Amino acid sequence: MARDRAPQLGWLWGGFATALLFLFASGAWASHVVGADEIVAPNVKFVGSDLSGASLERVESIVTARSRLLLSTPIVIDTGKGLLVLRADEVGFDYKVSDVVDEIRLARYDGGPLTTFLNWLTSPFAEVEVDDDITFDRLAARARLEAAPELTLALPTEPRLTMSGTNYLYLVAGVDGVGTNVGALVEDLAEIDLTEQQQTITGEPKALLPSVTDTYADEIGSRLNDLTSAGMEVLVGTSHTRLTTAQLRRHLETNLANGRVTVAFDTVGLHAELERAINGPVGRLDKPVFNIVDGDIVVEEPGQPAPFCCDPGSVRNAAEGILAGGAGPWRLESRESDDATLAAWADGSLIVDKVGEFTTSHSCCQPRVSNIQRMADLVRGTYLVPGEAISLNRKVSRTRANGFVADGAIRFGRLTDEVGGGVSQFATTIFNAAYFAGMDFDEYRSHSIYFRRYPFGREATVSSPSPDLVIANTTDYPVLIWTSYDARNITVTMYSTKNVEVVELGQRISRRGECTHVETDRQRTYEDGEVVVDTVEATYRPGEGLDCNGDPVIPPSSG
Repeated sequence: MARDRAPQLGWLWGGFATALLFLFASGAWASHVVGADEIVAPNVKFVGSDLSGASLERVESIVTARSRLLLSTPIVIDTGKGLLVLRADEVGFDYKVSDVVDEIRLARYDGGPLTTFLNWLTSPFAEVEVDDDITFDRLAARARLEAAPELTLALPTEPRLTMSGTNYLYLVAGVDGVGTNVGALVEDLAEIDLTEQQQTITGEPKALLPSVTDTYADEIGSRLNDLTSAGMEVLVGTSHTRLTTAQLRRHLETNLANGRVTVAFDTVGLHAELERAINGPVGRLDKPVFNIVDGDIVVEEPGQPAPFCCDPGSVRNAAEGILAGGAGPWRLESRESDDATLAAWADGSLIVDKVGEFTTSHSCCQPRVSNIQRMADLVRGTYLVPGEAISLNRKVSRTRANGFVADGAIRFGRLTDEVGGGVSQFATTIFNAAYFAGMDFDEYRSHSIYFRRYPFGREATVSSPSPDLVIANTTDYPVLIWTSYDARNITVTMYSTKNVEVVELGQRISRRGECTHVETDRQRTYEDGEVVVDTVEATYRPGEGLDCNGDPVIPPSSG
């Protein structure tokens, strides 16, 4: 019986060992299954490094560091004129970190239970190698390279239209540029292995053409020359002018770019050109209306400044019309003056001071008095802006229809009756008021016979058609002429802004044959300090009907 126990013990120990092995394997397998989401399976390598048993945090750190290393790989592009260095991640390369981490995490764990068990069982004898997962985006690479100015070696020059040295538009041809063939560079990039430390690719030169062809630009130039060949005829207000073809064309603006040609006029410059050509008012000043009430100046109705060339909107419309093929003349709208001085001339605000006044006396109730007063009524309120003048003969027609009567006048050195006789007293009165207001005389003549009621040597006469009295406002301010009278006196007053001091310096009396010649000197001192001395003259006959030789004056033949 004892001999039969030994085999039984062998079987017992064999079964025990098998059970222990099974328990060990089961524990190891259970440990493998439990660690599936926490640690890397045995014998799993990543780009040559064994990650067996590594935590997922460590795997993510290793893969992230690897991606940063590869994506920072310098890509050197040799353009032939220099080197452009870009990082791999700037030219379309990307690294799929999460995909690589998942591949490492699932190594030997992926599949069904049997597959997973077999993968685990064979892990000591077979490696699992996980490689880099690098992608390349051709569109992103192209976009980045096309935005790189270093790859444009010479920009193309667009053709242009110019007038330099001529009066017509002519073509200056475009010039091709030189760039780098981006398409070829993208294909070269797609073949790059980022595991090498530096990559160099060579750019292929490529012609860069202007966006607008010379032929098209030349056609535009010819069309513009045709449209502007007649210049620009303009009507505005009372003015008319014509800009020459050169004056018009120099305000053309052409822009040739991005495959398009845009044409327009520089309307600001064209507007300035027209204002230089039509320099000054293009209509009349609407003058203010005044009244003098108890010595106070009253503006009863302000005026409006004269209009000027030109309204910018109408210039713009005309310019567009020319480019559309329209023909002139172009009627432009005027614009209001933006000159504050002209506005003040129009609104009457510069009439603030009495600058000159003179009174002469006469007997009451004679026909000549009604002529003097009629003349005063017709001249009263005359408003002279700087540079303007009044002619008494043009201002007042001395006819019966205009309210004048016959009375004494001097004709050819003799006293005679004629319609309007006596108005020379008004002429002398306004002459002296203007004299002390600092105004100038474009035309005047003294009486040929001296009358004691007038200032000796400082007086004037009028007759029809001559002599005339023309008074000019040469000051910087408007002048209002105001008249007043009573039965025995006529007064003329000049109102303005006080700007000149007038002093009579004295007289010189001389003989011219039998005639007496008088020179009266006047000194005017202006507000800027300028001093002007001038002289008025008078020549008196030795007697009624005698010339300076003492001989009788023979009237001209009426035939």
